Amino acid sequence: MGKTIQKKPQSDLIIRLAGPGVKPWAVPLRQLNRVLGAVQRLVEQRETDEETEVSEDLPLGPGRTLTLLGVKVGSAAYAVGAQNRDATFHELKLTQQSVANPSSAEWTPARLSSVEEISSAARALGCWVEFREVVAGKKFGDVIATIGPDTYSEVSRSAFIVGSTSVYARIERVGGAQTMFCGIRLASQPARMVMCRVSDEGLVRKLGQYMYQEVFLSGHGMWLRSNRMLKKLTIVSVEPPKTGSFTEALKRIHDAGGFVWDQIPDPRAAIAELRGR
Repeated sequence: MGKTIQKKPQSDLIIRLAGPGVKPWAVPLRQLNRVLGAVQRLVEQRETDEETEVSEDLPLGPGRTLTLLGVKVGSAAYAVGAQNRDATFHELKLTQQSVANPSSAEWTPARLSSVEEISSAARALGCWVEFREVVAGKKFGDVIATIGPDTYSEVSRSAFIVGSTSVYARIERVGGAQTMFCGIRLASQPARMVMCRVSDEGLVRKLGQYMYQEVFLSGHGMWLRSNRMLKKLTIVSVEPPKTGSFTEALKRIHDAGGFVWDQIPDPRAAIAELRGR
């Protein structure tokens, strides 16, 4: 059993839902849970299960638990205690900086997915989500970061490269009862399994034939502009590099509509680096 906290901790942070007519009793628990859960993931730097699977070998930062302590009277404002106050405030400040300059920000997958989730909740509630530092004498404290209904859409326009693309990856999971997906791992992102959507059932069966093998995958992708990290991919075709050279296979995929390779100054050097890892 977990240790019981005998004394109520002091509040460190206020999460305020600011907007016309927003009151605590008017906020559905489902939306409140989305916001609080996304903030917890943000502080832990943990990604959502739907998009990626983080390696269990990578430890989370110590003492990063957030605790809901109460509701501020007169507004949809929630007092939160942070087990590691410095780490929590540091991540929130980085998030605000990233939102302000999305094209040059070093987005982590966890930060990006948390902003997406909070922005979606803000859109559903018709409000802005404010993160405020508790300050003596101020009812709601000082604003650290703000995420609104359109924040994620504004970020995505600057932070991503989107289009037809091709990747060389290892297939590690295939299936889906309702939504067809394929879990892949890229040599450039070894700690992350990227969960990709698959265009049709026949392709799912074909992908299953190459389980735990490296293949070429083509489709519509989304990459982080700052570090070329793959965030999303909808797979439309697969080609195992069995015949011809590695470069010839890549050229066939590129001719079929590869996009992201056009953004890389020296594709052959990049391929050589991936193959050597």
